[in-house]
Amino acid sequence: MAKRIFITGFWHETNTFAQTQTGMDDFRAYQYAEGDALFAAFADTNTEVGGVIDAAMELDLNLIPGLFAGAVPSGLITGEAYEFLLDRTLELLAAAGEIDGVLVHLHGAAVAVGTPEADADFLSAIRRQLPLTPIVATFDLHANLTQGLIAGADALVGYDTYPHNDMGERGREAAHLLHRMLWSDKRPEKVFRKLPFAPPPQVQGTSAEPAAGIMANMHDMETWGGIWSASIAWGFPYADVAHLGVGVLVQGDDIHHVNRIADDLALSIWHQRGNFDAGLIGAEEAVRSAIAAAEGPVILVDVADNAGGGAPGDGTTILSELLDQSAVGAVVVLCDPGAVRTAKSLGTGAMFSGNVGGRADDLHGPPIPLVGEIVFQEPVTYQRRGDYMTGQQINLGDVAVIQSGGVTVLLTEYKAMPFDADHLAAAGIAAETLKIIVVKSAIAWQAHFRAFAKAEIYVDTPGVCASNLKRFAYTRLTRDIYPIADDGVWPAGNS
Repeated sequence: MAKRIFITGFWHETNTFAQTQTGMDDFRAYQYAEGDALFAAFADTNTEVGGVIDAAMELDLNLIPGLFAGAVPSGLITGEAYEFLLDRTLELLAAAGEIDGVLVHLHGAAVAVGTPEADADFLSAIRRQLPLTPIVATFDLHANLTQGLIAGADALVGYDTYPHNDMGERGREAAHLLHRMLWSDKRPEKVFRKLPFAPPPQVQGTSAEPAAGIMANMHDMETWGGIWSASIAWGFPYADVAHLGVGVLVQGDDIHHVNRIADDLALSIWHQRGNFDAGLIGAEEAVRSAIAAAEGPVILVDVADNAGGGAPGDGTTILSELLDQSAVGAVVVLCDPGAVRTAKSLGTGAMFSGNVGGRADDLHGPPIPLVGEIVFQEPVTYQRRGDYMTGQQINLGDVAVIQSGGVTVLLTEYKAMPFDADHLAAAGIAAETLKIIVVKSAIAWQAHFRAFAKAEIYVDTPGVCASNLKRFAYTRLTRDIYPIADDGVWPAGNS
């Protein structure tokens, strides 16, 4: 008889420096499904849930759906939203009847008001309800892992890639690990190492050194006898939490063997920490270089206004420079519902004249005046076609495109995370034909745009996702973290 597997998930990357909070409306606007609607939302998608659905058919697992709730990275989750999601998950679990195993899909960097380790708390609540049932959890590469989170599951699987194009594979891996436990009645030994090191996302890319070599070494170690799985969570540094930093998790049969591998991986990362420093160029120089480039597109990366890292996506620093320097063939995307409403009231073909951007806070540049023709205005929804969250349905709400000289400004009601150029295409903008594309991202943009971009420039802009971590006032750290502090010692007695 097929084993009955409860599947559920709670996903949020919380930027505690962001000034807005994240409520249930934000989860429902991005990803919220429960019951059979969960299967409809995620079937045939490159997501953990999509991977589990595929694996369940291979392994003859009977999936019992709970809920999956995900919100675009943003500020603290409200206590009310977190309590609702947890309570509703436990209600669905209680109503599911007899359960043989559980698959839980988490981020690992969720922070709610009053609950700094929200992922661990969520997982622990499920464990309390099913104390003897095998549980496997997945987590994001940017997780700030804790011992509490590790203890809450019998095995855990982290993403191996950034940009994250292996989410479906990790879902399948989690399902296979659970299947292995169900049929062998074995549990792996788990060894966790936490480093006092928090590299900014800009330098966490797994296809470039130094992360590429470290990840290759980890994958080699996973082939050694008796090892079930290994993961490195490179962390999310825009969270003022005591558990900030890189985490290494190794799981296998023999505790001594697992300990040695975990120590080797952790020491390898620590000894290379100085190689993860980010290099940035000022906005004026970056725009000048992009305009002077022989061919495009040139990607201007607005790291500090990373829409996928909790920033508001309405930073104006680069747009201001593009307008001042009379750039041609440039596009910038801003999340500005107020400006979108103004454009909607005027209609396509009318002239727009008003301030755009800089409304969410005073950290990402001020609102700036924009004058231009409204060349597009309508609601935009689309399905991702790239290899990052392939098949995911995206709703940008009402959208307006303003043509101001040689600069195109795409205004959205909801934030656009530029994992691909589909949001541009949906508004009639052909990314491949442009000279300059501004992406509000760290490196997730690379999954798509690098296929046709001619150059990339990382820009030193202000904001809640700045790569220079010394810009932030951390108040909850209990030890020195590199590079927030100049250096540290790990483990005690070693350098």
